[in-house]
Amino acid sequence: MSGAADHAAAMALLKEKIGLVPNVLATPPVEVEILEFNLVGPVLAVRPYCHNDHYWQVYFDTNRTIREALGAAGFPAPMPAQVVFVNQQ
Repeated sequence: MSGAADHAAAMALLKEKIGLVPNVLATPPVEVEILEFNLVGPVLAVRPYCHNDHYWQVYFDTNRTIREALGAAGFPAPMPAQVVFVNQQ
């Protein structure tokens, strides 16, 4: 996620959309939290829960949902950037 993006809005959107993925359990609910920070911005941990029989279907559908939901909502793509200050004397 881009450091310029509204992380709280992105987290709420992902919880909602991933909760609609077939075979994702309602209890426990989908978890979306900030895992760490890097030069691009916050890295989100996204954890939907499902029965083992549906793991790969939920895994791939969740990844597609993340991409489609954030893109449709206009969130910027993560882009590495660095601010450089040049002092001339």
